[in-house]
Amino acid sequence: MSTLELYSETYGQGDPLLCIHGFGASLYSWRNLVEPLSQNYRLILIDLKGSGKSPKPEDSRYSPLDHGELLYRFIMKEDLRNLTLIGHSYGGALSLLLAIMLSERGETARLKSIILVDAGAYREYVPLFVKLLSVPVINRLLIYLTPAKFKAKLVLKMAYYDPKKITKEQIDNYAAPLAAPGANHALLETGKQIVPPNFDELVAKYKDIKAPTLVIWGKQDRLLPLKVGELLDQDIPNSTLKIIDQCGHVPQEEQRELTVPLVLDFLKQIYP
Repeated sequence: MSTLELYSETYGQGDPLLCIHGFGASLYSWRNLVEPLSQNYRLILIDLKGSGKSPKPEDSRYSPLDHGELLYRFIMKEDLRNLTLIGHSYGGALSLLLAIMLSERGETARLKSIILVDAGAYREYVPLFVKLLSVPVINRLLIYLTPAKFKAKLVLKMAYYDPKKITKEQIDNYAAPLAAPGANHALLETGKQIVPPNFDELVAKYKDIKAPTLVIWGKQDRLLPLKVGELLDQDIPNSTLKIIDQCGHVPQEEQRELTVPLVLDFLKQIYP
């Protein structure tokens, strides 16, 4: 694991924005941010271990802490400072974990702000299909016997408020990495371990996050309900909650014309 290098793409120059995608996704999910954000910032899109174009080793090191350690190492290797973490869904959970890790390791000064988009954050709100991935036999059936395209299409339909907005190109781009060698193993291992044993301890530390935080939520999110965003807004001291109507779990894709301005307005306040 010590030699594993995550795949990333960088656009533009300036203060760094590190985008962390959700479970089963890839950096493709941030495509709508590239043009507007790279004009004034250094936008870094990264594939988690086992996702997209990153390595997919046949080991069991796919816990949130394992993913967090790899992201932390990337931040340190690239010497990222004045950093904004942008995390969606599981990537939002990892952004919260990274904020805690940076604080506990004396690197708080590196973190400028956080943007959480429909983020995973509380044990009681883990989606049912993710919970099933921790059930032996059922999890292997779900992962190994379901074709990649069907998986991509099914999850996108659950994630969208208006499934008519889903395109064939999206399904193909989400399905391709899921069909790659090692992808099923990585998906299974990440899903099995997605709820960390110390989840409650991590939640208790949200109140210690000092970085200004923008919480964006799709009002009709069926995977992670708006209640999660409201709880995060309560628990993180310096946070602002923005709700997008007629929107499901992926505002940066389904309602990009509303989401991108929210992100840009927040960043202008952070980097005046």
